[in-house]
Amino acid sequence: MAVKISGVLKDGTGKPVQNCTIQLKAKRNSTTVVVNTLASENPDEAGRYSMDVEYGQYSVILLVEGFPPSHAGTITVYEDSRPGTLNDFLGAMTEDDARPEALRRFELMVEEVARNASAVAQNTAAAKKSAGDAATSAREAATHATDAAGSARAASTSAGQAASSAQSASSSAGTASTKASEASKSAAAAESSKSAAATSASAAKTSETNAAASQKSAATSASAATTKASEAATSARDAAASKEAAKSSETNASSSASSAASSATAAGNSAKAAKTSETNARSSETAAGQSASAAAGSKTAAASSASAASTSAGQASASATAAGKSAESAASSASTATTKAGEATEQASAAARSASAAKTSETNAKASETRAESSKTAAASSASSAASSASSASASKDEATRQASAAKGSATTASTKATEAAGSATAASQSKTAAESAATRAEAAADRAEEIAGAVAMEDASLTTKGVVKLSSAVDSTSESLAATPKAVKAANDNANSRVPSNRKVNGKALTADITLTPKDIGTLNSVTMSFSGGAGWFKLATVTMPQASSIVYIALIGGAGYNVGSPHQAGISELVLRAGNGNPKGITGALWKRTAVGLTNFAWINTSGDTYDIYVEIGNYATSVNIHWDCTANASVSVYTSPTYSASKPSSVTDGVVYTMYSSHQKPTPSDIGALPTTGGTVSGPLSVTGGLTGSLNGNASTSTKLQTARSIGGVVFDGSANINLPGVNTTGNQNTTGNAATATKLQTARKISGVPFDGSTDITLTAAHVAAFARRATDTYADADGGVPWNAESGAYNVTRSGDTYILVNFYTGVGSCRTLQMKANCRNGGLFYRSSRDGYGFEEGWAEVYTSKNLPPESYPVGAPIPWPSDTVPSGYALMQGQTFDKSAYPKLAAAYPSGVIPDMRGWTIKGKPASGRAVLSQEQDGIKSHTHSASASSTDLGTKTTSSFDYGTKSTNNTGAHTHSVSGTAASAGAHTHSMTFVSGGSSGAPGSGSPDYSKYSVNTSSAGAHTHSVSGTAASAGAHAHTVGIGAHTHSVAIGSHGHTITVNAAGNAENTVKNIAFNYIVRLA
Repeated sequence: MAVKISGVLKDGTGKPVQNCTIQLKAKRNSTTVVVNTLASENPDEAGRYSMDVEYGQYSVILLVEGFPPSHAGTITVYEDSRPGTLNDFLGAMTEDDARPEALRRFELMVEEVARNASAVAQNTAAAKKSAGDAATSAREAATHATDAAGSARAASTSAGQAASSAQSASSSAGTASTKASEASKSAAAAESSKSAAATSASAAKTSETNAAASQKSAATSASAATTKASEAATSARDAAASKEAAKSSETNASSSASSAASSATAAGNSAKAAKTSETNARSSETAAGQSASAAAGSKTAAASSASAASTSAGQASASATAAGKSAESAASSASTATTKAGEATEQASAAARSASAAKTSETNAKASETRAESSKTAAASSASSAASSASSASASKDEATRQASAAKGSATTASTKATEAAGSATAASQSKTAAESAATRAEAAADRAEEIAGAVAMEDASLTTKGVVKLSSAVDSTSESLAATPKAVKAANDNANSRVPSNRKVNGKALTADITLTPKDIGTLNSVTMSFSGGAGWFKLATVTMPQASSIVYIALIGGAGYNVGSPHQAGISELVLRAGNGNPKGITGALWKRTAVGLTNFAWINTSGDTYDIYVEIGNYATSVNIHWDCTANASVSVYTSPTYSASKPSSVTDGVVYTMYSSHQKPTPSDIGALPTTGGTVSGPLSVTGGLTGSLNGNASTSTKLQTARSIGGVVFDGSANINLPGVNTTGNQNTTGNAATATKLQTARKISGVPFDGSTDITLTAAHVAAFARRATDTYADADGGVPWNAESGAYNVTRSGDTYILVNFYTGVGSCRTLQMKANCRNGGLFYRSSRDGYGFEEGWAEVYTSKNLPPESYPVGAPIPWPSDTVPSGYALMQGQTFDKSAYPKLAAAYPSGVIPDMRGWTIKGKPASGRAVLSQEQDGIKSHTHSASASSTDLGTKTTSSFDYGTKSTNNTGAHTHSVSGTAASAGAHTHSMTFVSGGSSGAPGSGSPDYSKYSVNTSSAGAHTHSVSGTAASAGAHAHTVGIGAHTHSVAIGSHGHTITVNAAGNAENTVKNIAFNYIVRLA
């Protein structure tokens, strides 16, 4: 959520700054803002501005028209920052304000080291470029040297051809001998070149060894750099000479000042490493100088070789061997130049690596090793080329003249490239010098950082030692080695401002934890506002628990009933006091102290269990927004119902309370309330004693009066009541002076009318109520109910109507005008019923009697209590409830309880009503939806597809493949055979001789040996493969008959219909009457 920064931008004189733009530039990333993004706000002419700023840190820039941008400062918006002006945020304490000056100076030194490291990196890159240029030049020199060697080999070939020509000439035998000798010398020279190549290889090996040493040193440096980089990851003041370590130190400087001393030590080590690198660079410089000298020597040798090649060209036939030698020397010199150029490149690279030894020396050392290996390979290749040149020198003579010129050109090119290599070596030396200078500056910066670290004793601070501590914004840390930032201090301050001291108490309760105050804790009563809905009647107000001996409950209802202006009695106060008994007998006593005639008029209670009582009150109409106050003793409890249940009549089985009326100037007692006579008069039974006399006048005779207060004259005779008087001409004879009728008159001379009735004094007259346009004080007349009662046009009055067994009173109001000329009302005795009827125009009564329902004579129930009533609205009429499966108070609604003894109204939502079957079901039992079991018939038409014949095919005669060749494994013993005999010839006389020899004079005879030699042979192996054959198959033309026949199909009837069984319907709410 953003924080609002608003106010008025003013100058030093308090005037609003106009035509100004406020820019907020993000200084770092936050959860919602990306670094370096700009936000602008343009104040109005009065200088007013308002900005909703996201959390983060911003640089505030003021852009005033006609002036350059002005940096006003830096603001930091935290998540808990409060809204304020730009001045508030610019003047707020920042993290930098809490950092020691020494730390800031140290960070500046770290930045300077980083800049120097950057310069070292740039110089290193320049050195690498120079070394690359030198390597390129060396490669080109090697290429041209190779070309020169090729030319030399071609010259050697030409020389060889020349030698052959010289040998074929009989006149050049001696010369050939000389040339042979020179060829021997060339061979010796080639051997020397081979030796030189071996020397170069040895030098390359030495370079390889040096490179390996450099690699090991670089690896050591890399290890040290890695160690220091690890230290720098937790230290914001790492002054390592490497650029990456410096950057890491700069990033973490604000969070790890505790390792500044270690960083300073690392800076010293890096400075020492820089010194070592300087030494290595100097050595590399010396080697580069030597390489340059060698390159110059190679150049000179190449020039000599070119000159010798030129001379050989002039004396091709005489000095072919010398030309070959010169070419070989040129090739050797070029090879040496290539090798030296490579060494110069390697040394230049070593100088660059040494300059950035604090960074990643290991990689460059590996590169040096690779290049050294390449130099070694090149040297070996040069030696091989030299040997090849030596072996072919004697065979290359005749082409020396033609190729000498090319060799000279190649030698010239080699010389040029050697010069370029020397220039590259010079550039490498200059790059080395620059790197050396950067290393010196880095060492100086590290020394300064070490001095500052030593000056401020930058070691970890503790509770007993001064030093540097790490900043932290945590508000829940218990560390003794971290320092709080302004953000943490602000959070602690805000937290403290929102709290109170832990030893403070509220109404006597300690604040060691959350507390809950009751009305008694603050000296007040419990209070709630409620409305009594339903009209006049009885309500269940509260449930109280009142232990015996003793407990008290006090409940006050303020507000009364009704809300008519000018009716102050409706603003009533009623107070209910309940007091428990002493347990013998057990119970409570209650009194209602009523101050007005409306509002709470009566109360009662029911003992539901133990010491618990439900309190019911009777309240009049419009008792809305009534304040209820209550209190009780500590051992009692009161639960007031904010939505009390309503009943039109008093609940059954209640105990009535006593109602006391509190009289006031508004509510005065009647004479009967206090046993007095009203001011309009009355009868006093018994004697009346008056002390001190009576004031005013008394009308009428009194038993104690003796005379009239004021005498009166009767017939001219004064009478005060104290004595009898005589009236002349009445009871005393005498003269009388009378005017008009006298006492002797029997009627008036002129008859008069009294209310329209003539009166002359001769007879009595009777005046009716009609005569004076008034109701009769008694019955106006009597009619019989059987005759239709009082006619519609009878005079207004009260009539007695007779019927069998009793009578009833009828009041007739007859006006004689208008559409409704008569209104009659009749009532039975003992509040037995009240009825009315009215007439129309002159037609009389066209409707019968209509009954007026009262609280005693309630209207008949069109629906018995408990019967569900369809209701077309979600608004339930008063005295009814929706049937939703809810419970109800059976004591408040006994008639409903008779219908539903469980005290639960059925839930009729989504249900219909079904008449209970004759058997198998109970009242109020539920039956889930379903359909009557039934079947479906389905069939598919049968189709006879007949017998079908397929088409005829003739496959002809087919032959199988020729196969079946196989072998047999043979094992066993052959039959015994081989038995035979031998025949031997003997000479008679017992001597024997060789067969077929001897004297023919001797007799001879033959003897056969016994038969022997029978034997067997074991046989094993595989018989030769045989048996391959083929078969001929005649298929012939044929057909197939397919019998399909009649068949049936399975029919699947898909489901259809609603989720449940329904008929056309309209949704009503079911309600039930509460009674």
